[in-house]
Amino acid sequence: MDEMIENEFMIQMKEKLLHRVNDKVTLIRIQSIYGLQKLQQSDEGEQEENEVTCELRKLMEMDPSKDVRKAALLSVIVNKKTYKNLLVRIRDTSEDVRYAAFRTIGAAMPLSDIPMSDRAHLLDQGLQDRAVRVRRACEQMVLKKWFPACDSSPMLLLKALDIEQYPSIGSKVSRILLQHLSEQPRALLGKRDAVEFNALEMLSQNNDALNAESIFFWREQCYFYQKIDNDPDKAAALLPNVSDFSKLLVTTCNAQSDVFFIAQQLLEFGHLLDFQDEFGRRNLLDFLQKLLRDLETDSQLIKGIMELMAFVYSGSSEQEFIQVVAEIVSDMYDAVEAGNQEISSQQEDTESALLQQEPSAEDDAAALSFGPQLLKLSEEEREAAEIKFEELEKHLETLEFDSDEYNKVQAEMMKVEALLQDPRVLSWLRCLEIVAQLLKLTSHNLSDPVVDGMGRYILPAIDSDVPALREAGLENLGLFCLLDKRIAERYLIVFWRALNNPEEESEVKHTCVQAIFDTVFSFSNLQPHIFGAKQVEDGVKVGVDKGFHVKERDGEDTAENSNIVADKDANKVGDKGRDQDKDKDENMDEDGEAEPVTAPEKLDLDTIFIGLAQLITVDDLDLQSTIVEGFCRLYMMNRIDNITVLAILLETYFSPKLQNVQKLGEHGYQSRSLQLLSIFFPAFVMATATNCMLLEEATTHLIQKSMERLENGSLLDLGACAKYVMHLLSHNRQEEEAAMQVSKKKRTKKVERRRCAHHNRIGITICLEMLALGKVAALPSVCQGVVTTRQKALLKMIAWVEVTVDEQRSASLFKYLLQEITSSCFGSQKGLLRSAEAALKRTAASYLEQSRDQGDADQHTVALEQDQKWAYGLVKEREEVLEKVLLMASAEHEKWLKKQERKKKLQRRRTARYVSSDSADSSESDEIGEEEPAAAPIRRELSSRRSKTAAVNRMQEKEGEFEAKIKQALQDDDADADDDEEVEEEESELEEEEEEESEEDAPTSEEDE
Repeated sequence: MDEMIENEFMIQMKEKLLHRVNDKVTLIRIQSIYGLQKLQQSDEGEQEENEVTCELRKLMEMDPSKDVRKAALLSVIVNKKTYKNLLVRIRDTSEDVRYAAFRTIGAAMPLSDIPMSDRAHLLDQGLQDRAVRVRRACEQMVLKKWFPACDSSPMLLLKALDIEQYPSIGSKVSRILLQHLSEQPRALLGKRDAVEFNALEMLSQNNDALNAESIFFWREQCYFYQKIDNDPDKAAALLPNVSDFSKLLVTTCNAQSDVFFIAQQLLEFGHLLDFQDEFGRRNLLDFLQKLLRDLETDSQLIKGIMELMAFVYSGSSEQEFIQVVAEIVSDMYDAVEAGNQEISSQQEDTESALLQQEPSAEDDAAALSFGPQLLKLSEEEREAAEIKFEELEKHLETLEFDSDEYNKVQAEMMKVEALLQDPRVLSWLRCLEIVAQLLKLTSHNLSDPVVDGMGRYILPAIDSDVPALREAGLENLGLFCLLDKRIAERYLIVFWRALNNPEEESEVKHTCVQAIFDTVFSFSNLQPHIFGAKQVEDGVKVGVDKGFHVKERDGEDTAENSNIVADKDANKVGDKGRDQDKDKDENMDEDGEAEPVTAPEKLDLDTIFIGLAQLITVDDLDLQSTIVEGFCRLYMMNRIDNITVLAILLETYFSPKLQNVQKLGEHGYQSRSLQLLSIFFPAFVMATATNCMLLEEATTHLIQKSMERLENGSLLDLGACAKYVMHLLSHNRQEEEAAMQVSKKKRTKKVERRRCAHHNRIGITICLEMLALGKVAALPSVCQGVVTTRQKALLKMIAWVEVTVDEQRSASLFKYLLQEITSSCFGSQKGLLRSAEAALKRTAASYLEQSRDQGDADQHTVALEQDQKWAYGLVKEREEVLEKVLLMASAEHEKWLKKQERKKKLQRRRTARYVSSDSADSSESDEIGEEEPAAAPIRRELSSRRSKTAAVNRMQEKEGEFEAKIKQALQDDDADADDDEEVEEEESELEEEEEEESEEDAPTSEEDE
């Protein structure tokens, strides 16, 4: 009995508390959460989640109060279901919630229960949090929970963190451990391995004792004691001499097993050594040069090798480093050119021999026996091998690492890759990799002839048919352009044409985008050369730029040659698909017809910027984030003032598609582009008053383009956009006061309060659009629904406009246009009219309150009349533009309505047919059911003659009924078949219409952008 009463009481209390967790008072919600804490069921084996736990999870994620979220986080039971919600809270906006999340996860989740990717995510977010105590909580989680769980062994902890995949996380954790243990007295340390671990002693005892974790921690130890703790004695005890280090590096690189990570760590280790030992230094440099020449060296090690070589040579001469690298590249590239010349000569000899004698099968085999393996493959075989390689690569990603099937697939991939590899291409790629690192590491510019000569290896790669070579060539060309402004202006056309080539690889386009942005970052006031070609009398194409043939100073001949090469390479990259057209033009010249003169075309920076902005798509998030980050930097550096690009960025920030994109959703954060833009817009507006004007003009541009967009395009939430923009352009007084206080502390010029009328001017733009829509709506061929949709969006925007009399003329014009809207735009639409009247009433009251001390009324009246004429002129212009757009939108809307009506008719016909068949079946079953219980009345027995006659009559009647039913069924089947044919025909017509509309929508969306 007592248990029943207790259970009933608990149920009632739970219901009351669950109701109170949604109370409007924050303290009541918090106390309700504490009351529900003990009512959760901690059984993880239950199929359904407890109601209380589910409610606490919702509060932890969605409650607006940080105290409520914190209380729910501390009260919820930590299990596999709630762990993911806790992981999201480490990125909460509140410092208290993030701190509580790390404390809860550290106390409730053992290291073995946390997946590897989540461990890296936890440390990545916690160790670089902006709040000190959050970082400290993450460090305590590592030191108090994770480190003891690994037997207080640094190597086991690093192995648990997978440092090969997350080396930056391993560095942070190693330094935390070393810092913590160096601060503790030796008497308090149970294990001193972390402090006195010496890889040199282990290496002397056993060469196989070193693994990835031990080498990694050895390097971190030496770096910590040398750079952070400044303890030279400990660093000297741990560091090897150059000769021993060279032997260890040689032994590691010559090992048969996969030691890429260890070799990479050793190359970074080399920056900590003392290179006073000239013999060991020379041996090390010789071995590093040998690694560069060896094609078997992993490409990812080239960066480490080059950086170590540059560090070693930094003590003597950078020119010597450049000279040595140039000799290595020259030797490797000469072998490639020699191979090409040999192959071309063999092909010429083979062709001449084939012309002199009839070909045979043996001669064909001999002719194909020379050259690299790649040349033996036909185009079909090569494509098949590439497709097979991609399929194996995708299959390999789904397999468990180092399993039997994994090794089998990997071996097969290596065979296919060897089939596709060309030794000449590999050598050329290695040359480009070395050149790229040289251009990054050198401080010399193109005045150095050795550095200037690197263009010999770069320019031919841009015209290669191999995508990897083109990508590497464009990357090197981008680095090459950063060394000289004139070269950057000359070769910018190459990146632009490659970017606009529809047949180009996506990786190559990404490289071009990065090169363009790097060039614009490095040089201000870029003036790209005019490109194009014209036909002279002797038929030779020359550059249009007059500067190509005029020497401005000594050495201009080289620049002219570079100009011609740049124009040639640009045409090759951008016009690979036009070879047939060129052949036709040559044939026309042979026939005696004059070739038309190509008009010069100017490459404008604004054209490049708008083209890059139009590449912002949801499909490729990496490319999108690169472009967004590039434009944000350019705007903050005042290198760009393009209104269209800023409007595209604003549209991207409120894009419905992008809002739904969750990149790495398992950890709960969105696209990087949204994070960049959320930081960019407030900082951009607060920077200068000019930026405010740019944002105002961009908003105006976005409003107009949104009104000109067809209905089938993705609709932008203009209301949310207007709310955000108006908030930014309101110039919050608190922010201005804070800026004034900062200026006082720095003793700079006093910051004056901005008096601007951004709201007035944006409101005027909205009113002009509404007046133009009102006049276009009067046309009989324009659909009212299309106009109403736009009017609703504009009314949502105008609700956030706050009039200000800091600019009297714009405020008066805005109020006047609102009056015109309420009197002429909404005839029968009472709901929209009431919204407009409410906006007018609010605006008039605010205007009257602010303009009590008015000046000359006559002067204001004259100015208002002038502004009215100007406004009506703009309305007429917008009316002409919107009329064309709305006629097209109305036609599309009518098509859409007809298609929907046809779909409804088809659905009704199908439903009626199914219902009729079901009703027929049910009626038959009802008849059968009625016949069975309704037994015939008992009558006296008939004579044998009469009974036979009655039996025959009944049989004939049944036969007639059966034949009638058969005929009816056949007729129904014919009717159903006809209906099915009609339905199929109509469905096929609908599908064809949808395909045509989808094909039409693609170019339409591009034109809208």
